[in-house]
Amino acid sequence: MHRTRTVTAAAALLVLSLGGLTGCSSSPAEQPQSMATSSEIANGPTSGIRSQAASPQAGTDAAATGQATAAAPVSSPAAQPKSHMTASDTPAPGSQSPAATTAASSATPEPSGSCANTSAEQAVNENIDKVGPAFPRGNVPDAEWVAIDTETYDPCADLSWVTLTIRRGTASSPSQQMLFHDGEYLGTTTKEGIAFSPATVRLSDSAIQVTYRWAKEGESNAGASGRAVSTYSWNPNTESVDHAGEWPPGIG
Repeated sequence: MHRTRTVTAAAALLVLSLGGLTGCSSSPAEQPQSMATSSEIANGPTSGIRSQAASPQAGTDAAATGQATAAAPVSSPAAQPKSHMTASDTPAPGSQSPAATTAASSATPEPSGSCANTSAEQAVNENIDKVGPAFPRGNVPDAEWVAIDTETYDPCADLSWVTLTIRRGTASSPSQQMLFHDGEYLGTTTKEGIAFSPATVRLSDSAIQVTYRWAKEGESNAGASGRAVSTYSWNPNTESVDHAGEWPPGIG
């Protein structure tokens, strides 16, 4: 009789032990779920560039995310341009923050085999009137685009750029970027200008990286610390530009 009670008690302890282990297991539904940080913008803020991009939340730092999709070729308006930029048409000293100016590139593009016989000044002059207005809502109708630096233009590169700002602008004035393929004007990186001049570096003969700057909540323009990083790449299959990365808040 004593032996039977001992066996019964041992069996009960074994059942309790197994039940305790089962009760500690986690349900699959309680596991963290991965959330995508970017979404496709079919008619996004780019100038004829189809992209996947997300705007960082205000008060957070930006990081490059998302993957590019094939872009439709950028078409240029039929209006005839008029030349009005000269080599002296540069912003007044001190009007651009050092952190916001175009960065020098360490990557040297290799000639693609097809080079335009067009100088940087000529390429800008012939196409700058195709760039949309600095203030689309018309609150500053006489604002005029001027090139910050034309040294970034390369008539032999798959992708090169020229950054624009407005004449007599400030550090936070709208900026825009003209894109070129083998010296041929493609369009602009965004449909409308973005405050602060971005820092741009060459990644390869066919790709550039643009770091946009923006002011977080409570920050002054001088102390703007927000960053959003985008890449633009020439796609030889579609003969257009692909975009990936992030926009400053309110752009995407």
